[in-house]
Amino acid sequence: MKDSDVNLLTEFYIDEVTDKEFYTRLGNRSNKEGFSEKLNFLASVEDRHSKFWKSRLEREGKTTKNLHARRMKVKALLFLTRIIGKNLTINLLERGELESIRKYRDYLKSIENEEDQKELGTIIEDEISHENLFNDLSPDRGAYLDRIQAYLYGISDGLVEVVAALAGLRAIIDNNFIIAMSGLVIGIGGTISMSLGAYLSKSSEIEYRIRNIRRDNLLSDESDRKMHKKIDAEKKRTSNSTVTTGLSYISGAAFPIIPFLFPLGIWSLIIAVILVAAVQILSNSIIAIALNISILRSSSRAAIFSLLAAGITYLIGFIFHTYFHILVL
Repeated sequence: MKDSDVNLLTEFYIDEVTDKEFYTRLGNRSNKEGFSEKLNFLASVEDRHSKFWKSRLEREGKTTKNLHARRMKVKALLFLTRIIGKNLTINLLERGELESIRKYRDYLKSIENEEDQKELGTIIEDEISHENLFNDLSPDRGAYLDRIQAYLYGISDGLVEVVAALAGLRAIIDNNFIIAMSGLVIGIGGTISMSLGAYLSKSSEIEYRIRNIRRDNLLSDESDRKMHKKIDAEKKRTSNSTVTTGLSYISGAAFPIIPFLFPLGIWSLIIAVILVAAVQILSNSIIAIALNISILRSSSRAAIFSLLAAGITYLIGFIFHTYFHILVL
């Protein structure tokens, strides 16, 4: 066997023992009924998988005695789960399982031993079955992800729109306090606009969903009580979305405004842009975790777009100042 193949087997083994330790420690830390048991079950499955890779390595004359879980990764994940909560933690776990399925399917094509093929096929089926287990761990994950997406997208809108406006104003206004107050007016106006937009958009969606609930109720034996419970839950989503969008927008708008409250000249704009880029990276990383998409691509794209928006509007303000001699002292 090539050294590259042995390295791949070693990576698979370490991945499995790392997942086992993470699930075990997360399960031991949880005090919610059922959650801990399911995580411990996942740990036992990963332990069985690690034994398969261990046997493959030993067949090649390699020992696993000095191979251990990536403890720094486990500690980092455990710390992160305290910050982002249970639902996003489950998405993190899901990302790992999906990546394992991809790697194992690629490796399966290179295995010639039929017994090993069968065993690895069973491991892949285990990883796929974990999807249902993740859904059991968080039955309300859909509603939770709706809220967090609305909040983070609202922050992103507030960040980009206000920093872009302030960048344009900075080119023609030399008074930071006036710029800050202008940003506040823009932020309040944007909050009202975004909230109304969220309300109208969500109301239409909820009306459609309620109509489907009533239709399904007519076609099934479901009780009216269950139907009304579902309808009440859907109606609640409209108010939640409206409030969440408004609060998130004004929260995002606050970041670029704050530096202009201090007499720092052009540095207020520089600090505002840096703050916006940093918050965009953080918020879009959380969105990427929630949606199981690329964290690096999502966060870097958001930061670049924010910088472009600020740069373009500053250039427009600069043109107005240079060619139309517009300047407010």
